[in-house]
Amino acid sequence: MVPGLHVETEAVLLAALGPAVTALHAGSYDDCAFALFTAVDPETRALGIEVVGETELTIAVTDPDRPVGQVRVQARGRDNLLFVDNRSAGGNLHANIRRLGSDAAVLCAAMGEAYVALPDIFLRSDRQFLFWGEGGSAVSCSIEIEGVGQGVVVGDDALISAGVWIRNHDMHAVHDLASGRRIGRDPVTTVLERHVWLGQDALLHAASRIGMGSIIGAKALVKGIVPRFVAVGGVPARVLREGVSWGRESYGMTEAERIALGLLPVPEG
Repeated sequence: MVPGLHVETEAVLLAALGPAVTALHAGSYDDCAFALFTAVDPETRALGIEVVGETELTIAVTDPDRPVGQVRVQARGRDNLLFVDNRSAGGNLHANIRRLGSDAAVLCAAMGEAYVALPDIFLRSDRQFLFWGEGGSAVSCSIEIEGVGQGVVVGDDALISAGVWIRNHDMHAVHDLASGRRIGRDPVTTVLERHVWLGQDALLHAASRIGMGSIIGAKALVKGIVPRFVAVGGVPARVLREGVSWGRESYGMTEAERIALGLLPVPEG
């Protein structure tokens, strides 16, 4: 899929992708000319990428002369990858990435002119991944990933508001005092299908899947699975309305947005 991507990480990532999530597939970059750099290459700095800590990191881009924005990577471990498809990038990626493990990957598909602010991306273990789909935007989205081989997938055309957090785990172990048994949940891979809107200050907390076209209300606490084409809100979040979606334009959904979701055009009249 992309040079430098660990084979096991790639297999798990591809299993999480699909038409409901992204237009990309295993062969999307087969004819692409990649430019590969190390953490200490001057070209890395020219792209707007700064690497501190251990420097065993591969940077892969599709245009070596087009800055991606401002990205800071605090790296530990071995054989980690940062990939940005920057052929049409407007230089609007602003991210702080922390990595503790090895064989992990952050992959950003073509964002175009979209503004993407990721102030705190924390990959805590080995073979973890973050995938950011085509055309997705974020005013401010922080992501924390726990568990070997787990990840977060943000589908194409996501709209993420300010103050959003995505955590794929319960953060700390919860135990029953009488038995000593751990009752918290194991980490999950969190998948946002395409065209999902996360409202301001929403928290996804061990949410495994957010369905295509759905809307997560401001300050909602979301766990588990959210169906497609629903609006949810509250703490904990519940379905408020079914059969709805959203559009980037104030007047409503565009025909292209409806087609991408597999919806028929709205009948005239």
